[in-house]
Parts: sequence; structure tokens; C-alpha cells
Amino acid sequence: MNTKQSVLLTGGRAPATLELARLLGSAGHRVIVAESARRHLCQHSRYVELSYQVPSPRQQSGAYIEKLCEIMQRERIDLLIPTCEEIFYVSRGRDQLVDYGEVLVEGIEVLRSLHDKWLFAEMAREVGALVPQTVQVQSPAQLREAMLQARGPVVLKPVYSRFAAHVKIVADPLSAAGQSMLSEPTVREPWLVQQFIKGKQVCSYAVAREGQLTLYADYETTHTAGQGASIYFAYSDHPQVRDFVSRFVQRHAFSGQIAFDFIENEQGELYVLECNPRLTSGVHLFAGQEEAATAYLSDRGKTIVPAGKQASMLGMAMLTYGLLGMKNGMKAKRWVSDLLSARDVLFRWEDPRPFFDQFSMLADLAWQSFRTGKSMIACSTSDIEWNGEEA
Repeated sequence: MNTKQSVLLTGGRAPATLELARLLGSAGHRVIVAESARRHLCQHSRYVELSYQVPSPRQQSGAYIEKLCEIMQRERIDLLIPTCEEIFYVSRGRDQLVDYGEVLVEGIEVLRSLHDKWLFAEMAREVGALVPQTVQVQSPAQLREAMLQARGPVVLKPVYSRFAAHVKIVADPLSAAGQSMLSEPTVREPWLVQQFIKGKQVCSYAVAREGQLTLYADYETTHTAGQGASIYFAYSDHPQVRDFVSRFVQRHAFSGQIAFDFIENEQGELYVLECNPRLTSGVHLFAGQEEAATAYLSDRGKTIVPAGKQASMLGMAMLTYGLLGMKNGMKAKRWVSDLLSARDVLFRWEDPRPFFDQFSMLADLAWQSFRTGKSMIACSTSDIEWNGEEA
């Protein structure tokens, strides 16, 4: 598709959104960003024509959708692409938004099933995937019972969560069963007790149109922010992962962005862990690949995959979390090698401002953290996160 389009991106705070803005902008499309945070990474990028501050999707959902409708109408938007967790609020308001342009997102009931780790496990099994043994618990008593019956290490996590912020790995469930957990499961906020699978973690990111992949990438998780999100990305080209993703989107005739987390055990068996139906860091693997922009704008038959071999990284995170994660000489050697060979996803000579904007954004998050007593990670999503709430 050669026609240049006006594209509205929501979620300008994320490095992945900046990457997508650069992809679309360098391909000649007009990029506008709507973001509820005061400061964000896309705000002063040369690839972004306009940046609108909008109401909080979480605290002011109705006003948020109204503002997006206003922007789409005023700017004659051809396509709205939500990127971060505000995607769930965009999905709920999709029927209003499509009056002003195309919206690259499925309906809220589809996204709810994908975001809910318990419901998604059932969907993964339906397409023949291996899923760790999982029990949903809705009370402290159920949690203790599930821990007592566990045969080996388990992972505890909320049904709705992000960045592994509340994930707890319990090596000995029997001894831990009587202890007070960090958070108590309830009917409104259930938790999962999931079999711990030792192995290599792999992530995927894809764009699909009516069940057909238009863009695909996967990468191993080698460096992370604590036990959470990946901060280093190198294309793996994992055939089992791609096969699952292709079968899953085809089975559900899915349209939009979709990402999965996997564990490959020591025997080479691939287990599906969870789904993120939104933009993820996999988009960094397409940096400078202008044809990748087409995958978001059309239903062309070709599936675009990363063309280059260079790895990408979140430079500041690699310097901080990477250093903290070094436990032996081998890990230190790998870290130094990866640090020197990967490109920083934020810095570009032709678009330097976002790199420096990250410091004011981090300072703002630090102030929010001090003021509220929440972690900076929690503050970074407090106005956009969605935990299954009804409209």
C-alpha cells in the first residue's frame, strides 16, 4: 500500500511506541500521538507531527474515548493503533471510534479472554499447546490448599498483571503454604498457582489481519528488568513458536497486535505461559525496516519478519539491571558482549530528543513514586492499566 495515511498512536510513554512512530514516520505516514502522561518519549520525536495530552483511560474512561473521537475527526485519522494497556479502554470504546477511522483492535470480550491468564490457558490448550498445570484460587484457604497439593516449585501470579510485578516463585510450596503471601487472592482478584517450568524463555510479537500474520518476530529473554520485562532483544526465528502463533491467530480469525510468552524446557518441549494482546518490545527488531509499517496498514499476504541480525536493547536498563544481574564471570562476559553489540532503542542521531526526554520522564515517575508510596513501575501504568473491570 503506497498511500500515505494519518495514524494516531496511543501510549506514547513506551519505547515500543516510539519505535512504531519512527517506523511509520520514516515510511512517510503522518503520525500523531495521544497520551495521558504529562511527559512521554514520543512527545518531541521528529517523526511525530502532533502530541495531544488526553484524560486518563482508567480514571476518566468516557472522557478519554470522547477526546480520541475528537482528535480522529479533527486530524482526519485513517487508522488508530493503541499500543500500551490503554488498548483495553480503546477496545471498549471501539464502536464510537470506528465512526472516525479504522481501529486496529479486537472487541473487549476477545481481549479480556487473552489478558485473563486463566481463560487464555484454556484457549492455548484448544490449539494443542502445552500449558503448565494451573490452579485458580479465589481465597487464602484455596491458595494454601493448592500449595499443599503442588508437586514441586510453583509460580504465584494474579490473573491480571503486567511486567511480572507481582510474580512470586515458590521453590518449596509445602513449607510456604502456611506463610502469609504478599497479596491475598479474592473472588474479585483471583490468583494462579502454576507449575514452575525450568528452561529458556521465549517471547513473540505479531500483527495479524483476519487470522493471517502480516508481521512476526520472536526473541529469547536473556536480560531482564529484575524478573520482569526483557531489556535486550535479538531475533531467534523459533519455528515452534511461529507455528503456535500462526495457528492461534488463524483459529480465532484475530486482527490486531498479539504477543505471547513461552518456556522451552530442557527436553525441548514448548509451554505457553501467557498472552499480551498489544504492542511489545518485539517491534524493536524491525528498526529501520520501512516495509514493516505496511503490516499495520494493510492485509497483504506476505508476513514480514526482521531483516537484520543486530540486537536491540534498552540502554539505561541494561546498565542498571544488567549490572545487578551479573552473578558470575560467564554472565558478566555475556553482558559486556551484548551491551557493546546491541543498539540502544531510544537514541538515534537523526532523532535524539527522545533519548534525553527519558530522564525527565523518569524524574516525573520518581516524584509520583515518592508522593504515592508506589513503585515507579506501578506508577508507570497506574493511569492506563486494566484488570478486568466492567465499563
